Amino acid sequence: MVSWGANTDSQQVRSKESERLRQLPKRIYPTSLERPIKRVCPMGTTVSVDVVRFAPKGYKTFEASTSEGLLYNVEGTKFNFSFSGHPSRWYLQPSCRLILKALAPSSKMFSDWVKITYFKSGEEHSDHVAMMNVTCVSISLTVENYQDKVKSQEGKKMHKGRTFSPWRGPIMLVNCGCKNKYPPDTEKYEEEILDKKAIHRMSKMFLRIHSPLGFFNTHQLTINCSHPNKVRLFGVERPTINPPYRMVLGPNKPSHVLTHLRNRERRKFYVEALSFPDADFSGLVSFTVSLLDNSYGKVSGPPIHNVGLVFRVAPWIMTANTQPPVEIYMTNTLKQWPLYPWRFWKYTKGKLPIRWLTGSSKTKSRRNRSMPDSEFMTTVLDYSYVAHCELTFCPKNKIRLDTWIGNEVAIGYTQSPQRCFPVFLDFPWTKGLEDFKFKDSLPSSFGYVIHEREDDDNLDATGFLEVSPPVTAHGIFYPLGRILIGDGGLPRENIIEVNQRLRTFIYAQNMQDPLELFSEWLLEGNVKEFLTFVPANDGKGFRLLLASPSACYELFKMEQRHGHGNASVLDAVEEELLSYAERARMSISEILADELLQRQNDYVQTCITWNRMILKEELGLSEGDIIDIPQLFRLGWIQDPTTKKDVLRAGHLFPNMLNMIVLGSYLGIPKPFGPLVNGVCCVEKKVQSLLEPLGLNCLFIREFFGHQGDEGDAYYWLNIRREPLPYKWWNFII
Repeated sequence: MVSWGANTDSQQVRSKESERLRQLPKRIYPTSLERPIKRVCPMGTTVSVDVVRFAPKGYKTFEASTSEGLLYNVEGTKFNFSFSGHPSRWYLQPSCRLILKALAPSSKMFSDWVKITYFKSGEEHSDHVAMMNVTCVSISLTVENYQDKVKSQEGKKMHKGRTFSPWRGPIMLVNCGCKNKYPPDTEKYEEEILDKKAIHRMSKMFLRIHSPLGFFNTHQLTINCSHPNKVRLFGVERPTINPPYRMVLGPNKPSHVLTHLRNRERRKFYVEALSFPDADFSGLVSFTVSLLDNSYGKVSGPPIHNVGLVFRVAPWIMTANTQPPVEIYMTNTLKQWPLYPWRFWKYTKGKLPIRWLTGSSKTKSRRNRSMPDSEFMTTVLDYSYVAHCELTFCPKNKIRLDTWIGNEVAIGYTQSPQRCFPVFLDFPWTKGLEDFKFKDSLPSSFGYVIHEREDDDNLDATGFLEVSPPVTAHGIFYPLGRILIGDGGLPRENIIEVNQRLRTFIYAQNMQDPLELFSEWLLEGNVKEFLTFVPANDGKGFRLLLASPSACYELFKMEQRHGHGNASVLDAVEEELLSYAERARMSISEILADELLQRQNDYVQTCITWNRMILKEELGLSEGDIIDIPQLFRLGWIQDPTTKKDVLRAGHLFPNMLNMIVLGSYLGIPKPFGPLVNGVCCVEKKVQSLLEPLGLNCLFIREFFGHQGDEGDAYYWLNIRREPLPYKWWNFII
């Protein structure tokens, strides 16, 4: 017998956890003419009584009656209408069953009863009577305000052509506080006592019991969990005033016997998750309380009754650029100068050379202290002040890549109806982060999830993720947007597929339906190199910006027709800095006359156009929702670390404006250093004409180019925490 207290009409609850309990064999109890049979009938379930198996031979019909605390029904037979004075007389047939249902808990042990009288054909009175004494009990698992939540969410919701079945069951948050280790050390949890401050962040679960006195002298309750290594359940050993809450279920504790139970009790438990959904964890967790018979001092037979709850672990959610900013996190390395020369990967020895096909200076010198100091830090500080956004510097970490905050971290959040807090998702490229000062410096209310490298052949670039604003495509509404993942650049260190662990984690959240784009043509394989989203002050609410070599060529051709062919790209950049960054000045006429550069950008445009079609189809975008940003690229040969063969990859010719900082309506755009026409950069002027009508303020930051030498724009040296989305994920379970 099973009573299930979770979202029984939701598709998500039709899971392995709940299905496993529903498949428990249904017990059928026979009657006895020799002595009364004693049985327990939990409320919310039924008890089947076999009235045929031990019926006296030659008897054809029976009558049934019960005490006021029981309700019965007869199945598998029909009425015997030959006795008009006995409307409750039934024929005995092989499939005949008496189904009992408890209406209220019994006042005493076995005080309720069922009486079955057997009759021969034509017999009006009989002494063949079978009695069953029944104890009715009420045992349930509930969560706080659960019934109110169910009533307020009756029925399914329609939103722009898609049917959603809101999650009506309880939700638990992951204990991923920045002061804790993720994943946790399970050995440390054996004797842990719950801190009073931690109670407020946990979900409550109640075990309600109503039974006669002495019931638990012969019965016991056990509680178990479907995923004990993924959760912790805290409870009390004995109800007292302000009792300590100890871990009763969790890692290394798959089940627990509840002791010191009273006949009427509401026992409280606190529950938390230890892991977000991942490859080996769906995020659905069931707790089951089993009623067992131990009348003879030991448990005998299968459970009499099971009650359970299914919790859903709140997922990790990534926020789009269009959400208002809260805080900027910047690497402390930006306080130093000069920056280290670019290295393709943290573990490559020295710099991995690139043989650019065009657009490079002939000589290359090392950067020295005579270079102008970077003003990028000061510029971003001023910029954050205008956007009403805090700026925080990350403590330097000797074993991490200088750009770790942008390359290896994505900032999102997790949420339940009671609480919402930011969560840093960190897939470090290095090992040994036990003493990680940045994590320790964050407020205790923040979450920090570190997925340590499992081996030397598994690297992830969390900073390469992008997420769209809420969109509707093919009648399907994506309230939290869709995460965009590039299919990777060069294979690193014998990796067949880059970001495999990260992909698995993102897909396991089952909320922001990932969309994979073609980005292998790029040096880093980062989708942020050719697209970004910005807010807009119209009905759509946002625009997709795409890098466009075609738009740049059209702009330069127009300027050439107007007599500005001698204006040069990168003309305002110091010669030594150009040499260090492997770039060269080129006039508009030289760019338009360079057929090799034209073919390179034709190839890049083809790759971007392919992604454009995918984005329009999968995000439900029209051409009016997309803005083409003038941008030129160049191709270069670089050695694949795996195959040791040279492959052709694309990098930007001048600073990549798509790697902009989006702070509400303020855009911090890398200064492109385009051709000056009448003292004004024609590329900047074009971008302003495209974006400012949308209510956006464009600030072109010169210091962006100071960090182009590593082929990683300053975007990778910082990260932004943003406000959560207005949509609640539990209202949009598909």
